[in-house]
Order: sequence, then structure tokens, then C-alpha cells
Amino acid sequence: MPFDATELMKRLSGVGLNHTGIVDVATYNAGVSPELHTDVLAPWARSILVFASGGSALWDALLVDLRREPSHLTESDHPLDDFVHRSLAGVSDVFGGVEHRWIQASSNADIHLDFRRLAVMAGLGSPSRLGLIIHPIFGPWMGLRAACFLPIELPVSAPIEDQCGDCPAPCVEACLGDAFVDGQWEVSRCADFHRRSSQCAVDCDSRLACPVGVEFRYPKDERGYHCDRAIGRKRMAQVLNIEGDYRKGIGPHWGGWSTPQKDSSSD
Repeated sequence: MPFDATELMKRLSGVGLNHTGIVDVATYNAGVSPELHTDVLAPWARSILVFASGGSALWDALLVDLRREPSHLTESDHPLDDFVHRSLAGVSDVFGGVEHRWIQASSNADIHLDFRRLAVMAGLGSPSRLGLIIHPIFGPWMGLRAACFLPIELPVSAPIEDQCGDCPAPCVEACLGDAFVDGQWEVSRCADFHRRSSQCAVDCDSRLACPVGVEFRYPKDERGYHCDRAIGRKRMAQVLNIEGDYRKGIGPHWGGWSTPQKDSSSD
């Protein structure tokens, strides 16, 4: 069966990777450092298909998977990232032998792309005051998950217009840590507040205040997992009645936020 990009997107949408965009190689190469050019990563590439999860669809699919196989929680430091990895491997038959390369947005990936920049290039959203990528439908409730380098020229996605320009910015007013400078989230101020206070340990009032995509807001347990995976996975085990999960979870690394992080999944 010949490769069908539409079938690939349909299959992955079924596990929550429901938001996709396409960037051409020339645009991609112009926006990344030389060591990440396609000449290095995938010399045969002609297009990059970028996958994100909008809303709670991926989280819901993960919970179904963990109910079916609890060891995917108890034996994994990164249960959500590992679920995405298994999902990508599960669609290998769609490629029909066509050469391709997956790069995942996770802390344990072999290659670390700036997925926020890639998402903008691929038309998945636009930068926001929050430091997250924002989409006119999903708002800031979107996670960047994976990129597939393909040897096929696909129609590129149109860019997304700025969503913050005319907004009265309730996110700035809502921030408990005063982490915005001139209306833009500042990572070092946010990290410093987290080191001093636990008020934002399992939620972000600024993100919750965003008026875009409210209907796609993550449920509380998912927000807690993304904010602090140690707390989040403990709650996940309780909800799913899974015993024997003694792993602490990885991240967030508040002390190192002043430098670029390996995990740029923008949860």
C-alpha cells in the first residue's frame, strides 16, 4: 500500500494526536541551526509533518491505555511520552516502505528540536504572551508531540495569525508570581517564584485565564501532571486504582529554566 499522509493523520488523531501541520524543508532549514538541518537529520526529506495534541484527547487515550496495561505507568518514568512513542510505532505500516524519520518532543529523545519554533513554521499556532504556542481553536491547551520527516512534497500549512495582539491580557493580571515583563512571560521570573512558592505547583492561573480555547482546557488531573509529574502521576495512580507506582516522575526543572530545556513539548 502506497504511503498516504491523510491516513497517517487519521490514525494518529485516533490516539489524540489530532492537530497537524506541514512545513517545507526550505522554511525549516532557514529557521533552525545548521546541526539540525535536513542535510544532517534526513538528507532525503522534502516535507516535515508536525503532530500536536489539542485539548484532552491524548490524555483520555493515555488513561484508556493505562487501564488496559497498568505497567505502562508503574514501569515508565515518562508514561505520556512513552504512550506517544508506542502510538508512532503502531502506525509504521502506513508508510509502506517509504523512508521517514520521527523525532519526538520529549526529554529523552535522541535529537532535540525547538518544537515551539517548528509549530509556528508548520502553522500549528502562533507565539503567545504565555510563552506557549496558541491556536485560535485550542488556545494554549495544546501539546507539541512529534515531527515526521518525509521524502514527499506535501502542501504546506498556512501560518496562524497573532492571537494576543488585541487581547486585554487577563493572563498578565492572573499571574501570582508577577512573571510578566512588559506583557510578556519571563521564564526566569516564573522559575524564581516556583523556587520560593508552591502556589503554582499544580496549576497555572495565567494559562487558565486565557480566553481562547476555553472549551478545550485540560482537566485538572492533566494540568497537575504537566505542572508537576511527581504529584500528577500519584494522582493518576489513585484515579486508576493502580498500585505499585513508586516512581517520582521527571520535571519540571525550575532551577534550570533560565537555559533552554531538552523537553520543548509545550504541554
